Amino acid sequence: MKKILSLAVATIFMINIATAQTERPTEEKSKTERKSKKQDKMKLAEELNLTKEQMAQMKENQKAMKEKREALKANDQITVKEMREKKAALKAEQEANMTKILTAEQKAKFEELKKNKKKGNKKQKKAIA
Repeated sequence: MKKILSLAVATIFMINIATAQTERPTEEKSKTERKSKKQDKMKLAEELNLTKEQMAQMKENQKAMKEKREALKANDQITVKEMREKKAALKAEQEANMTKILTAEQKAKFEELKKNKKKGNKKQKKAIA
């Protein structure tokens, strides 16, 4: 009886260890997602040939938008619909701020990149379906 009980306890202990080990990669995944987002931003800056001044302005805009998004997330008094609307408004504001910084050439290139990205997303959705 003692052997069976100790075997059951050992089995539960091993299951807990195995479960704890499978939860860790989510932290690593978020790190890789951050790296890929940063790489995407750098690639965009490179493709648009942004100057150091433009990069600094972009960074300031992103920081301000991040603060606004965090304030929005902290607000528990709004509905989901309002949250979506405000997020969409923030996204539009961020894009408007970004286009103010860009030259006419860079704006055209940015619009072209957005269209290509949308086309790529549509192709991916069709491939999945």
